[in-house]
Amino acid sequence: MLSLGICFASLFIEKLEEKEMKIIKDKEFLRSIAHQIDLLNTVGGGVSETYTEVKKKKKSAVINVWAAGVNPESFRIVLHQNQLTIFSVLQSQEDPQMAVPMFNRIFMLPPQVDQGRIEAIYKNGELRVKLPYHDATLHPRQIDIQQL
Repeated sequence: MLSLGICFASLFIEKLEEKEMKIIKDKEFLRSIAHQIDLLNTVGGGVSETYTEVKKKKKSAVINVWAAGVNPESFRIVLHQNQLTIFSVLQSQEDPQMAVPMFNRIFMLPPQVDQGRIEAIYKNGELRVKLPYHDATLHPRQIDIQQL
C-alpha cells in the first residue's frame, strides 16, 4: 500500500513539473535567469564555510580568515569609523554587474587600534588582517597635576 502511495505521489510531481515547464515558454526569460541560477547554485553547493579567528597580541590584534574556494580578488575589506567589514563577492563572468555575497563578517574595533596602519595580506588561502595598536596604548605615561 505504501509503495502505491509513493507511485501516485511520484506521478503527481511529474505532471506538476510538466505543467510548470509548459508555463515558461519565453526562451529569452530563461536565458536571462540562467546566469543567476548558475551563480546561486555555485554559492549554494560549491562553497564551504568561512572560518575566522581573532588573536590578541601585545602590540596588535590579527584577524585570520580561511575561505575555501574563494579567490583572493573576491575579498573586500571596508573600514568605516570603528567598524571593519570583511566580505567576499562571487562575480558573474557573463554579467559584471551581478554579484552574490559569499560571506560577510563585521568586527567592532576597540579604540586602541591605529586605524591608519591596518594592513591585509593574502597568502596560501588565508587572509590576514593586522590591527596594530596606537603607540600610546603600549607605553603609558604619567600626567603631571597642576596646582592652581
